[in-house]
Amino acid sequence: MVFRRRLEKLDRPSAVAIGNFDGFHAGHRQIVEMLAAEAQRRRLASVVLTFQPHPRVFFRHPIQLISTDRQRLEMLKRQPLDRLFFVDFAGVVDCPAGEFVHDALLGALRMEALVVGEDFRWGRGREGDLASLAALAAAERFSIIQVPGVEIDGRRVTSSLIRKRLAAGAIREANRMLEKPYAIEGVVVRGAGRGRELGFPTMNIASENDILPGGVFHTELELLGPPVPGGRDVGAQKAPPGRLASATFIGRAPSFTDPQRPLRVETHVPGFRGTVYGRRVRLHFLDKIRDERKFASASALVQQIRRDIASLAI
Repeated sequence: MVFRRRLEKLDRPSAVAIGNFDGFHAGHRQIVEMLAAEAQRRRLASVVLTFQPHPRVFFRHPIQLISTDRQRLEMLKRQPLDRLFFVDFAGVVDCPAGEFVHDALLGALRMEALVVGEDFRWGRGREGDLASLAALAAAERFSIIQVPGVEIDGRRVTSSLIRKRLAAGAIREANRMLEKPYAIEGVVVRGAGRGRELGFPTMNIASENDILPGGVFHTELELLGPPVPGGRDVGAQKAPPGRLASATFIGRAPSFTDPQRPLRVETHVPGFRGTVYGRRVRLHFLDKIRDERKFASASALVQQIRRDIASLAI
C-alpha cells in the first residue's frame, strides 16, 4: 500500500471509497471489501480517501469519536488497498461537490468507480447526495457501487450508534458492531499508588480517546512500542498472544477522591511485576463487570476488587 497525506495524480485508473471510517465497523469493512473486489475485477487501483480531522471536529460540533486519528490510520493501513489518502479536511471543506468530483476524483485519482454507503454525502456543506452523484456519474462516465448497510442484532450498524452504546457501557453490543473489541490507547503515568497499597497495583493510563465509559471492565492490555527493561514478568494469562488479561477501572475513585476530579483510567494485570512508566499501551474492552460505586471502607473495596479479578477467570 502507498500512503499519502495529500492527493497526487495516479498512474492508472482507480476505484475509490470516501469516508471518515470512525471505528472501522462492520459497515465500513463491507465497503472496503466491495472496493477491493471491484478494483480486482476491473483491474483498477483500490483507493480510500479519508480526512483529518473528522469534519465534526473541524467545525467544532460536539462529538465523541470511537477512534483517534492514530487508531483510524493504523486500521486503514491493514486493509487490502493500493492507495490510502489521509488528507487535511481544511483543504477540501469549501470545495463544491461537482468540482470535487471533477478535480479530485476524476482528475487526480483517475476514478472509474466510486463505492459508497447508503448515507453518502460530500462537497461543501454536504451538498452532494446520491441523486446528484448519479447525474454526475452519467455525465462523466464513472460507475457507482452502492453498498447496503449492515444489520447486527436487528439494528443498522453506524458509528453514531456505536458511540452511544459505548458511552452507555454496552461493550458486548458495541464490539459485535465493531467486529473487534473497543480499544483505547495512552501512556502509562504515575498515580497516587493506592492500588499498590490495597494489594492490587495498577497502571494509570493517560488516554487520548474521547469515549471512556465509566465502571469496571474485563480488558486485555497490549504493550506498544519498545519494551521497558524489567517491565514484563507475568504469570499465565488467558489472552491472545501479546495481550494480558486485566481488570480496568474508569471513574473518579469516589471512595478516595473528590468526585468532581477528572476521570481516571487504571488497569490491574494479575501477576504483572515491573514498571512501564512512559510506555504506550492499548486496552481492549471485552465486557463490563460492574458500575463504579463508593465503598464504606478500604476492606470492602478490597473484597470487591477480588471478586472483580475472579470474574476474569484467568
